[in-house]
Amino acid sequence: MRTTTLIIVLFLFIGHVHTAAQELQLSLDLDIGIPQRDFSDQLDRAGVGLGISGAYQFPNTPLMLGLDFGFMNFGKDVREEPLSTTIPDLRVEVENRYNLVAGNLLLRLIPQPQAFRPYVEGLFGFNYFFTETAILERGSFSSEDKLRDTNFEDVALSYGFGTGLQLRVYQDKVPVREETSPAAVYLTLASRYMLGHEAEYLQQGSISIENGNVFYDISRSKTDLLYFKFGIVVSF
Repeated sequence: MRTTTLIIVLFLFIGHVHTAAQELQLSLDLDIGIPQRDFSDQLDRAGVGLGISGAYQFPNTPLMLGLDFGFMNFGKDVREEPLSTTIPDLRVEVENRYNLVAGNLLLRLIPQPQAFRPYVEGLFGFNYFFTETAILERGSFSSEDKLRDTNFEDVALSYGFGTGLQLRVYQDKVPVREETSPAAVYLTLASRYMLGHEAEYLQQGSISIENGNVFYDISRSKTDLLYFKFGIVVSF
């Protein structure tokens, strides 16, 4: 639900600026996030997820302004439990998922459209850490949640910088094209270093159940992340 809302907001932003944009970019990325410094001392595994962004390049300048959102998972715990103490013979699968949603305002310096477009960028935004517990039907292939709830969450500010390269793989050669048709398509490779303020979060093994009671082993640290991003960019 949270990710869907962020995507809707992003598309509304894109629709608002389209009428004045010389170039508008929409991107979808595969993201790998590696904890750094204090964060890596607490969390020793990388996160994997998806990122989406939209950005507008001001006419006749290298300046691009946009919004960037990402969802990342840092692992999950899976166990089987009886549905209730009164129905011990009906068992379900319980998952604890350790997630991060990041949102940023980005300012990018990038050349005008060409085959190779190296760029640098600065970002400012937030990290939202949340842990979900979901009940799934045991043995089901659909993996559809039957019941889900967020049981721990925290938010921290973040900021950082990045660099990347866009490689054009498609160019529209039609002189007059529809406003909604892409002018070009790029493959992109990028990295970012994001400095995150302190946050509290859970990780794999942080949740334990004893005698029907739930206990949380809470981690707290700064939340610096090194990102590697691989994706596709559509330019309008």
